[in-house]
Amino acid sequence: MYRLIDVVNLNADASCLSSEQWLKMLHGGTNSYFYQWLKVYVDAGKKISFGITGSTASDVTTFNPEAIELINANKNIFEIILRPYAHDIALMRSTQSFLFNLEMGMKVLNKEFNKVTAFYLPPEFMLTNEQVKLLADKNVHGTFINALRFKPEIRQRLPEHPYMVKGLFDSQLKCIPFESKLTSAYLNAIHFYDSSYWNEVFRQRKHDYYFSWRDGESSFFVPDGNNREATWLAGEDSTIQRVFISDIINELAFDNNANLKENHYHYYPIHSFSAWMKEFRMLGFLGKLQTMEEQIITMSKEESALWLQVINSDILSAIEKDSPTIKIKTGKYTDEIMEHTIWRCERGMEGEEYLELLNQWKNMDVISYMDKSDNFHLKKINSRIKYLSKL
Repeated sequence: MYRLIDVVNLNADASCLSSEQWLKMLHGGTNSYFYQWLKVYVDAGKKISFGITGSTASDVTTFNPEAIELINANKNIFEIILRPYAHDIALMRSTQSFLFNLEMGMKVLNKEFNKVTAFYLPPEFMLTNEQVKLLADKNVHGTFINALRFKPEIRQRLPEHPYMVKGLFDSQLKCIPFESKLTSAYLNAIHFYDSSYWNEVFRQRKHDYYFSWRDGESSFFVPDGNNREATWLAGEDSTIQRVFISDIINELAFDNNANLKENHYHYYPIHSFSAWMKEFRMLGFLGKLQTMEEQIITMSKEESALWLQVINSDILSAIEKDSPTIKIKTGKYTDEIMEHTIWRCERGMEGEEYLELLNQWKNMDVISYMDKSDNFHLKKINSRIKYLSKL
């Protein structure tokens, strides 16, 4: 029997998920695309540890409260784990702003869901040693790391088993490494309606537990996404037992630093920023953002809520990263393969507008523009500002 902890990141501001597509996915109550995606897991009886950002959860609460009810009614299927409010780039955050983003995420998740497991899934797997301490000070029990997101030298120096990662001033957190092969195995399964490679990964190694990480938005970007996901789950080997982190955390042995190999990293390695600054096209934006961040303590509730929209990492991703082109089967009952491009959306423009709105927030014309606009990104941000202001 293989035990699987399937950790799913969900970020409504993903660089390939336009504001229009996201809001349309939430429309329709129990018939909405998003509700039906969640129901795939309920119908299959397959557990996931759900890493939904605070901003995403607030959208769902506003536009599709039935989905929140479905999650809370199925606590045997959905485990909620800790996320910040905004899916940001933690390497750029000051102490104050990191804590603000973290605390707002915790407030939203604790408000909307019955139970939140105190394991923190960091956006982009970016954490500093100071932030490890800040998380520990907030009584967060642990975090995650994904070796595949780091360059080869760092990758080979990361422990492959759960361990205690150190932070500043002798702080430490439990740290769970993901099995990198499972991410590509999942994508292969939904792209080709075939679970065989997914099942094979479990047979290649003898672990007591397998930790998988993937983007929940992945199936949103391919035709017939919900059916592809359902086919993958139906084809999952019966020897794979899905469990929650909270189910097994007391069974796991987390190596302390004395037991790590000499070349192993004892601290959370600093993630490369190159993919988000590939051609430096957003350098001016980042400079303005840094100046604005210094004023966060003096911002009004509405201004700080708007600031949380500006720090999203996918504003940079949409500009600096190319649109991925993948191969997929055209249907479940065919062998025909086609190339499919997942286009980056115009999140960069949205980021610029959010920043300018923040700069001019006290201008009544700006507030009027936001209230009257039919643009989907402004509908989304308006709802978030109203939601956060009530907190």
